[in-house]
Parts: sequence; C-alpha cells; structure tokens
Amino acid sequence: MKKKFRLKNIKKTNSNFLSYPQYGTLSIKSLNYGILTALQLESIRKCILRKIKKRGIIWVRSSCIFPITKKSEGSRMGKGKGPIKFYIAHVKAGSILLEMQIFLSKEFLKFLKKLILKLSINASILLRTYY
Repeated sequence: MKKKFRLKNIKKTNSNFLSYPQYGTLSIKSLNYGILTALQLESIRKCILRKIKKRGIIWVRSSCIFPITKKSEGSRMGKGKGPIKFYIAHVKAGSILLEMQIFLSKEFLKFLKKLILKLSINASILLRTYY
C-alpha cells in the first residue's frame, strides 16, 4: 500500500456546515468517504458555471492537496520516485464539497442530480430554507 502524504501545520476546519450561511442557498454534500480527483471537481465547477451563466456564485470547499506519483510503464526498479501525475482530495462523510448562491428552479435541480453522477462518491443536494 502506498504511503499517504501528510501535511503539517494545517488548520482543520469543520466542513460539515455551511461556511456562507447568509449567502449560500444550495450545497452538495458527500454521503460517504471517498477520493476525488482535481479533474472531477473542476469538471463539476465548469458545468455549473456554464449552466448558471454569471447569475450566481460558487464556492468550492474541498481542495485537492495530496499528490499522486507514478513511474512510467516498463521502467526498472529503483531510480527513485516517479513524477506527480495528479492531485486528489480525501473527502469525509458529511463534508460539503460546493456551495452556491443561485436562483433555484426544478430544471436546475434535475441538472445537479445528473451532475452528481460524475463524482466517484455518493453525494446529495442540500437546500437552505429561510424562515
């Protein structure tokens, strides 16, 4: 098993709650533990921005900080570690991945449900209700 990269002196924030409660109306929450790549997060962010067309704001709460290295195929043993191929984020169950401030519609919620299938983990949509 590959040794996990650990960062020292990092502030751990509680990502189970909305950071922007006065602004965020919608969020995507993970339901189980998993690993997300930077490509998955970026593709979801771009799809949402393309859909809302400057009519809302998105806050990405999870960051991909763990590098994954890989040696080239057919290389011999030794000669050190391979170069960094991509970055991942370890997502805990119940953590919030994205927060959005947008005008809600049934059409957009259907779009988000299809978009969540791009993730490699189970996720749900949280709606903030104002009283």
